[in-house]
Amino acid sequence: MIIQARSPYIIEVDEVGQLGSKIELFIWNGSGAAPVAPTYKFSKLAPTATNTANYYNISPYIREYIDNTDNQNVYNVVGQTDYDQYANVKVIRYKLTGAGYTVLDTTNYYARDGWGYYEDGTNPDNGDFFLDEKTYYYWYDPSAVLATDPLKRAGFITVKVPTGGSLLYTNLVTGFSASSGFGTGIFQDVYRVRPAWYSDGNQLDILDSGMNTVARYKFRPITECRYDVVTIDFINKYGAWQREFMFKASFDSIEVKTNPYQLMPTSIMTYNPEQGVTKEFNINGQQTIKVNTGWVQEDFKENLTQLALSERILLNGLPVTLKTKGLDRIKAINKKDINYTLEFLPAYEIINNVL
Repeated sequence: MIIQARSPYIIEVDEVGQLGSKIELFIWNGSGAAPVAPTYKFSKLAPTATNTANYYNISPYIREYIDNTDNQNVYNVVGQTDYDQYANVKVIRYKLTGAGYTVLDTTNYYARDGWGYYEDGTNPDNGDFFLDEKTYYYWYDPSAVLATDPLKRAGFITVKVPTGGSLLYTNLVTGFSASSGFGTGIFQDVYRVRPAWYSDGNQLDILDSGMNTVARYKFRPITECRYDVVTIDFINKYGAWQREFMFKASFDSIEVKTNPYQLMPTSIMTYNPEQGVTKEFNINGQQTIKVNTGWVQEDFKENLTQLALSERILLNGLPVTLKTKGLDRIKAINKKDINYTLEFLPAYEIINNVL
């Protein structure tokens, strides 16, 4: 089970005859063992003798241990996800009786900074493959050097490695297949497209130990010669990085912000007219960037929903926030040609004022 820490994750203790309960919560990063002492301890008394259930929401405490600062941008290596992007969690449950606390069980989890939708109910399981299964389009630039052009890479998928699993890539033009193994580690970043097949695209199957497909994706190239393509990376509902490309026209503008004040002239009778009597300080500006997706399929609305709800977005490798707060989730039955327009605000000002 993978905890999605942006939604509540509830631990219940409800045992016959309990007077109260306690949980010990252990949280750590990396591949090592759990800390010796609990990271947090929580306890409650039973509300009444007949209503004994206690509930603990552990998500807020887990989020402190997850950091999605880095976007790895792998393109030709299947490798370990950054340890900061997920947490190891161990929960020990106790019940309180007249004789004291008794251990009920110990459960181990992994946690990511994802979420579940309301209709998914309590403690939803988003699965082990952190990208929705469907077709994705990526920017193919024939002049790109993938080793030095990270924004022109097709991106990657983060997966929880199935025991004995492997990867199977199938060229969408030639039908040729090539397999690849996983590296060591629980969570792996898997490149979407084989570098030699960027011009053709490929299908990616994630296989279990019996060579059965447990997840399938298709990645198709688009060569955009007219517009400057915009690359967007964001943390999706699975708590993993997801890459999308905005293929059509983009626009940017700036808004300058200042604080005006009144000057005192050097002399009322002999002032210098070139000096003026008003001045501005703290002059800085912020850019607004407007992008268009280009024509997309109806299911692209889910990609944008996850983007709109993300707390971490990069546009061409720099942090932004989404200015567009309303999004019409267009249905193909209502509109055949679907294009979305989004506005972003950089998460910084134009003049460097970082102290």
